[in-house]
Amino acid sequence: MVQLISVNLGSIQNYVWRGQTASAIAKQPTQSPVEVASLGIVGDQQADKINHGGVDKALLVIPESNYQLHGVAEQPFGFLGDNLTLAGLDESDVQIGDQLQIGSVLLEVSQPRSPCWKLGKINGDQRFVKHYSLSGRVGFYCRVLQHGEILPGLVVSVHKTGSGADIQRLFLAKFHHKSPADWQILSEAVTLKALSQSWREEISRLLANQSS
Repeated sequence: MVQLISVNLGSIQNYVWRGQTASAIAKQPTQSPVEVASLGIVGDQQADKINHGGVDKALLVIPESNYQLHGVAEQPFGFLGDNLTLAGLDESDVQIGDQLQIGSVLLEVSQPRSPCWKLGKINGDQRFVKHYSLSGRVGFYCRVLQHGEILPGLVVSVHKTGSGADIQRLFLAKFHHKSPADWQILSEAVTLKALSQSWREEISRLLANQSS
């Protein structure tokens, strides 16, 4: 059984990173019902709207098991920037285009997370980002197909409507892009209708450079 075990929201804060950086990476769990609309949880904020948020990246989902895997099990859910923390699945179980039904809300998997340097900052060690990335267990983004209300404890129905490599293998193929298998995964991914526009553009550039 897949279950929604935490719903997490963040507000923009100013950090002394690289001089000064505004970020809402640190999310806080809530036990109250929240409304989910096309841009994600109503009340959740993003400071960098070029790289975070938007219709294609409305919600960041991270498996509960990632907290143990990445050595942050003592931290509250939301620490890794996740809006939704799920138990009962991980990145190897999910493909682009898979749909998650949570109460009245219907989500569609759109891309793996692209970890950024801010993850290193909140962990006090930039090596964290490399370890996080090499695992391929990075979480994934979803777009919202059907609005509604959610709260922790709801069962998640996973509709296997996706295709291509699983999220873990897709991320690692883009991260390494060295072997023929990597390039095959990327060639297939760029054709997927549910893939986010930003990842489609990035993969298309990689493929163009590889063939030139």
